[in-house]
Amino acid sequence: MHSNFGGNQRWRSRRYRPRSEEEVLAILEKHRHEQIRALGSGHSWSAIGVCSDVTLDLSAFDSVQLVPQAGEPVVRVGAGCRLQRVLDRLHAASGRTLPTLGAIKRQTIAGAISTGTHGSGRQSLSHFVLAVRLAAYDPASGAARIFEYREGDALRAARCALGCAGILLSVELATVPKYRVAETVRREASLDLGRYAEHPLTQFALVPYAWEYLVFERAPVALRAEPPGERLKAWLMRVYNTLWVDVAVHLGVKLGLALDDRVVKAMQRNSPRLLLKNVTRVDDAEHVLTLGHYYFRHEEMELFVPESALAGTLQVIRYATQVFAGEAPEAPAELAAALDAHGVHAALLRSRGLHVHHYPFSIRRLLPEDALISMGSSASEPLYAISVFTYRGPHRRQGYYAFCAWLARALHELCGARLHWGKHFPLGAPEVAQAYPRLDAFKDLCRSVDPSGVFGNRYTEEVLGLPARARG
Repeated sequence: MHSNFGGNQRWRSRRYRPRSEEEVLAILEKHRHEQIRALGSGHSWSAIGVCSDVTLDLSAFDSVQLVPQAGEPVVRVGAGCRLQRVLDRLHAASGRTLPTLGAIKRQTIAGAISTGTHGSGRQSLSHFVLAVRLAAYDPASGAARIFEYREGDALRAARCALGCAGILLSVELATVPKYRVAETVRREASLDLGRYAEHPLTQFALVPYAWEYLVFERAPVALRAEPPGERLKAWLMRVYNTLWVDVAVHLGVKLGLALDDRVVKAMQRNSPRLLLKNVTRVDDAEHVLTLGHYYFRHEEMELFVPESALAGTLQVIRYATQVFAGEAPEAPAELAAALDAHGVHAALLRSRGLHVHHYPFSIRRLLPEDALISMGSSASEPLYAISVFTYRGPHRRQGYYAFCAWLARALHELCGARLHWGKHFPLGAPEVAQAYPRLDAFKDLCRSVDPSGVFGNRYTEEVLGLPARARG
């Protein structure tokens, strides 16, 4: 029995742990009439990893090798290698690191790029993939073989392919000089995007019911000799963030959910006071940019909206949160007219009281990137990723799912919002087709190396409109 981290996906399948490319090819030949999916670390909440036929555990593909290339070293990484191992090996062997990081370091490289894992202020990890090596089916002979992509649409497709372009075996990633990050947490009443000029790695959190912003103001800092006091301060801040932010604050959220909705709202209203603010820490990038995101089981949906639509989007989220929480806010006339024009207002009003949201909305900046269907692909301006979390148990999320479904539909209609492929995904193929102008090119590449839909599953069929092979 397989299960994901969030506990919302469970499935059974025949599991293989190949140790060589030859073994992978043999499995593809043997099971060419069934569905085949690679198993990552299980940190996706969508059904992207679900497969009832054959699952490949690629944890034996965990090599990390620095390769000189045009004067700038790149790192060649096995598909099953976890991000933490990549960072450890890079830092031990060189003064290099990865160009961007997501919130957690337990993901496998293949899982991270296949779903467009991203941080704040730069492109996703997929954008920095320079080459891929994967196993798929030869368009001419139909035999399983190895493909290597280094340019063109084939590479752009494989950079973020949801597993549909074949079984990833290794990738080459760009590296950058290792750096540190200066972070200051601030409490503000409004959102100032101008700070990105000097603090390009900044992210925000909109706190429900308080309707204030917690600003994690971040800027990269070049490596230098660290004074003893700065090292001690960085270590103390790591302890504080682990014990207080990652553990104690989340225990408080779980306690509020166990008590009463009024407690939930009161805790959120007061939560901006609970964090240490206006104190600058300087630490290694991986310690500032990542979290103990896995200590408590949860689920997440993430919406991506253009920068020009961010202010309106946050207005929609505030209004919807209040309505779902059973309040009766008066919508600004312009907002009400827009919701009415797109046919989503009445459905929102019918949802009053279905869900009390209990966690801040995390807001991160994603720059336009060069892939066919990563969330930042074909973008003409920066996008902002807005995370919608729940810490309710897997069997108590009906109200949360209704909240997400309404938000996803409304923001898709209003501003073409996209969703994170690896997170809760209540939209379908028609909405996806409207949001991704290069989708047909991506599907053509997938069909060329997998005409029978072996690498797809029900999820990819529902969201991409790319037929998957019926269960064998």
